[in-house]
Amino acid sequence: MSGASATLDFGFPGDGGLGDRLLAAVLRGEKTATSSLAVEYLCGDPLPRVGQRLRLVDHDGRAHGVVETTRVTITPLHLVGDDVARAEGEGFVDAAHWRRDHVAFWDRVADFIRADAGDPEWRLRDAEPVVVHHFRLQERE
Repeated sequence: MSGASATLDFGFPGDGGLGDRLLAAVLRGEKTATSSLAVEYLCGDPLPRVGQRLRLVDHDGRAHGVVETTRVTITPLHLVGDDVARAEGEGFVDAAHWRRDHVAFWDRVADFIRADAGDPEWRLRDAEPVVVHHFRLQERE
């Protein structure tokens, strides 16, 4: 895999197979975007950059291919649109469906977010900045 040293990771141990499902959707070409809370980048991970090539890895660190970043946006949670919901390739009907699913997930992992951000008072809010990372599959392993 040429030119890809940074990674795009999907899943974590004990995620109930979510990471595997998301990774499979990328490899099928159905998932062309992923979303994270901007606060999650406070632990030191750099934001993705347009043109950056990233190794696709599962939660065990195994490589499955390479994606190239095509666009990065930061949007308040309540303004994430249907285009993002569709690009996430997870069967979301619309942005409202996307928000319900993502808010439920972020609520479940809020303690981890607080710890990573070093902010024990952090709470998810409607205007929470969301980093939307758009990419295209370049290589499969």
